[in-house]
Amino acid sequence: MKKLILSALLFIAFYSIASAQSITISGTVKSDQGYPVHSAFIKSDNNATYSDSTGHFTLIANPSSKITINCNGYNDTQADATASLQVVLKTNTAAVINKTPPAKSDAGLLLAAFNNQHPGDDINRGKTIGGLAVFTSTKQTAGHRFLFTQWVHGYMVKTNGDIIQTPSMLFNYDKIKGDLYITEDLNNVNIADRNTIKSFVLFDAHDQPYRFERVLGISNDMYSQLISSGNKYKIYKLIATKFVPSNYQSNGISSTGNTYDEFVDNNVYYLFNLKNNSFQQIALKKKALKEAFVDESAKFNAFASDHADDKIDESYLIGLGNAMNE
Repeated sequence: MKKLILSALLFIAFYSIASAQSITISGTVKSDQGYPVHSAFIKSDNNATYSDSTGHFTLIANPSSKITINCNGYNDTQADATASLQVVLKTNTAAVINKTPPAKSDAGLLLAAFNNQHPGDDINRGKTIGGLAVFTSTKQTAGHRFLFTQWVHGYMVKTNGDIIQTPSMLFNYDKIKGDLYITEDLNNVNIADRNTIKSFVLFDAHDQPYRFERVLGISNDMYSQLISSGNKYKIYKLIATKFVPSNYQSNGISSTGNTYDEFVDNNVYYLFNLKNNSFQQIALKKKALKEAFVDESAKFNAFASDHADDKIDESYLIGLGNAMNE
């Protein structure tokens, strides 16, 4: 009897471990006419991504989960999680006939309006802001208030882990106020509720993901970008953008300041140690980084030696974080 119970317990433990393991799905999305589908949204239970310009995608998922795929102009599709997944989306004729996709220039104009808005003007959270007055300027403005210069694809994650996305949903992030903007028609724009949305992922024009999380240990008001992650450390970047008005002065002989307004990014980096659940602000200097990873001195020294000629910038920090997690 004891052997039987022991065998049952071992089976349950083995099954739990096996079912908890994840697989990396490598697949493609094509239309029913054989063309690759760009920006199809592929989602598992707790992870998601978009297909690139060739229709290709990779996704980490539980092997027991169902994979859902959706895209504007096509019927939603479900598939089993397999290491190699070939998806064919059937054209939704009604959607193609009845829904004309917005022009890219419309998105650009809308964001231009937001960028010209005076930084001090408040925006009512959760309400339509497409009709706000536009503050135009004849001067050139350097930098950007928003993370992207056009609307981009992405998805949100609620505090309970649910993924929120629709095929027509587009996003952008306000680097001054820390707001995530959402639109589905490029006219009506809403702001995500920080108490409901714990994180979001945005994809740039090259299909590269930008993951942001609400980290109270860093900021109560802004989302922080996760730039490196592993089983030991996470590295976050807090983007604090300021509006600097033109301050040009001249006495006829000499001049100072700029003739243009400017949005200036001030990036602050934080290291999160998963072992002791502690945050530490870190500077992009070799001495500061060495002190941050004092418990991994041998590994840090090896990385620093291999990259002795590299500039210590954000790319260096990402590479260091990845190396420390190996």
